Amino acid sequence: MTLRLTAHTVSTDTDDGAVLLSRRTGAYWQLNQTGAYALRRLLDGHTVGQVAEEFSAHFGIAEAEARQDLTAMTDRLCTSGLVEAG
Repeated sequence: MTLRLTAHTVSTDTDDGAVLLSRRTGAYWQLNQTGAYALRRLLDGHTVGQVAEEFSAHFGIAEAEARQDLTAMTDRLCTSGLVEAG
């Protein structure tokens, strides 16, 4: 599954990560640096599995845990209408 921002979503990097804003609803999400990095990787075409593997190696966490966290984040962003599967 690849992700992309919806047509009405604006993403802005911040010192602490990133903010996603829906120009349609006014809803926004603030992501910390790790979440922003993960989202950028996913938007660049990497899979959840690839990013989970990278996080597992970098942070020393179980790949299954990283995958679960990434899936939860992407599911919530999709449900909120800020990103969509492509």
